[in-house]
Order: sequence, then structure tokens, then C-alpha cells
Amino acid sequence: MIKVIKGLGVVVGLICSLLVFIVVCLVAINATDRTKSPNTLLVETWLKQQSIDPAQNGFVYLQAFSGTIEDVTAKEMATTLSFNDEENQLLSDYKKSCYQTDVARASCNEFIEKNNDSILQTIKAHKANITHYNKLIEMPYWQEDIQYLTPESLFKWLPLLNLRAISELSVLINFDGATKLNANEALLTFLTTDAQFWNMVYHSSRSIVNHMIAVSVIKSQLNFASTVAKTLDSAFVNKVTTWQTPFELTNNDFERVFSGEWQFAHNVREQMLIEVQSDEVAFYEKWLADALYKPTDSDNLMAEYYCKLSKGTGFNELCSHGHKA
Repeated sequence: MIKVIKGLGVVVGLICSLLVFIVVCLVAINATDRTKSPNTLLVETWLKQQSIDPAQNGFVYLQAFSGTIEDVTAKEMATTLSFNDEENQLLSDYKKSCYQTDVARASCNEFIEKNNDSILQTIKAHKANITHYNKLIEMPYWQEDIQYLTPESLFKWLPLLNLRAISELSVLINFDGATKLNANEALLTFLTTDAQFWNMVYHSSRSIVNHMIAVSVIKSQLNFASTVAKTLDSAFVNKVTTWQTPFELTNNDFERVFSGEWQFAHNVREQMLIEVQSDEVAFYEKWLADALYKPTDSDNLMAEYYCKLSKGTGFNELCSHGHKA
């Protein structure tokens, strides 16, 4: 029995020694790899943006009236946009009736006639927010500040997309009482301005989430326009084609998105390092985080990853491939 106990003690000792050795090696490796790689320096140059007036930045304006994920708990904004269950259902049914390319305009008209009272009630309830949306899509720029590239700062997109739908409906049903001719012109003006704005978001966003939201909006709008155009004159159809901007991304677009995602990961890691220093975190967890986790090394690995992704985008020659972070 004594021999067995001694044997177990030796095994446990060897395991502990091995673990200590691994930790020491990892600490030593990380301690000697703290300089920024060429790829990281390159990605940081992609982050640079031209200075613009915040009053002309749609990203800044949207923050003023639409809540972010953080606002769900923080309650810091008095004008957080929200829709109740009935309104959400109404707008969901509207999209099903009017946004599908294979439905007739009659189906859309039937939905509007059937739900006219609910539509008017929703428009009146959100009239101030509709004004905000109309101002938003007239903004000449969309530039995302890198400090807001965090999970907490993501916009609550569903309420905004619902606001877009109800803004569209207010024009479609001629809520302001324009003549029929002017109503058609007002609808075209709204669709044109809206399309230009979301194309700008598509080509200017740093966040993959924001980028994909813009894709979804543009596709939905094209479906809606094809439904509306079935019963309008050819002039309307011809004008609609002028704002169907191609989806191709330029080298600068890829640089912006990749650097934004790199910055998003960087910001998340920075926040984790701040949180691990809390008094509520155990000492050994703090020590392990400081010893094993090196922000620059992680930045280097992420930069190399995004440079590898860039190989198929047409500007892979800019990246220093083969570098080991």
C-alpha cells in the first residue's frame, strides 16, 4: 500500500511539474513576442478615416434616437425606439404582403385597405420617429467610430427596420394628403433617398453586422420596388433603376470592413483585461490572464487572419503573408 501511495505521489508530482513547466514556457514565449507585426501595422493604417462633421454623420445621428444593446439595461437614452407586439406583427405582415417579388400589387393594396386603421394608428404613434428616420436617410456620410465597435454598442436594428417600414407606409398611403401624381413622386423620392443611404452604409460600414443589415435592406427594397412598379408608369420604373447601385466592393471597402472587425476583436479583448482586474476576480485568474494573455500577440494573429482573407479580394499583395505573430 505504501508503495502504491508513493507511486501515486510520484505521478502527481510529475503532472504538477509538467503543468508548471508548460505555464513557464508559455509565459516565456509570450514575454518575448510583444511587438506589432507588419500585418498589424498595415491593418492599423486601414483604420484611418477622413475627418467629417459629426452633424453630417448618419452613424452619430442614429445614436441620438435609436437605442443600442447597452441601452436595454443602462436606460440612458430617453428616446429609445421601440414597437409593441401589435405593431411588430402589423409591420411583419406588411413585409410579407408587399415585399415579395412574386406577389401582385393587388395583394399589397388589399393588406393596406384591410389594416388601414391600424396603419394610421401606428404612423401617428411614431410620427416623431418617422421625422427622425427621414432626416437620417438624408445624412451625407456614414462613418463608424472605432470606439463603438463593441458588442454593447451594436444598434438594436429591428426597431429601426420597423421604423423604416412604417416611414415607407406613410408615403405609400399618402398620409400627408398629396395629390395622386405627387404621391407617386413622393414615393419615388423616398425610395431613392433611402436606397442611396443604405448603399452608403453598405460601402462605408466597418462592422460585418451593419454591412449585412444594409444588404438585407437593399434586397428588400428592390423586391418592394418591383411590386410597386407593376402598376405604375414606365418612367417610375426607369427612375428606380438609377439607384440600384452594384453590390461590388472596392479594395477600400474590404480594408474598412476587415479593419473594423479587427478593431472589434481588439476592443473586446481590452474590455476583458479590464474586467479581469476586478476585486471580485480571484488572484490566480488575474495572474494567469497577465501571464498568458498578450494583447499585441492576439492583435498580430487577428491581423494575419484578415490578411489571409484578403487573398481573394484583389489586394492581397498588400499583406505580409507568412509572418508568425
